[in-house]
Amino acid sequence: MKLDSEERIITAALDEADLDDANERGAGARIEFKREGHAKVTITISRKLVQQARMLDLTTRELFAEAIRVAVPGAFELARPISPRRINRAIANYSGTTVGWHR
Repeated sequence: MKLDSEERIITAALDEADLDDANERGAGARIEFKREGHAKVTITISRKLVQQARMLDLTTRELFAEAIRVAVPGAFELARPISPRRINRAIANYSGTTVGWHR
């Protein structure tokens, strides 16, 4: 999909804001809900955090987890598995549509 000049300017401004946020806090995150129904998450990790990860010999998974912890404080305290009962109820409520991994 091609962006028109106004959309490119907006996208560049958002990217610059993400980078500023990441440099200030160590990492930043943005979630975009797409018209097609899915969501896109972008995590920007500061150069400083990447360098620290290299010095500590962190794996990519460990760096990713640290970036989420920094970008979304409290995310790990909120995270909990979704019960199968809740998934089944959601599927029933959306009659005929699929939910994520249930196709």
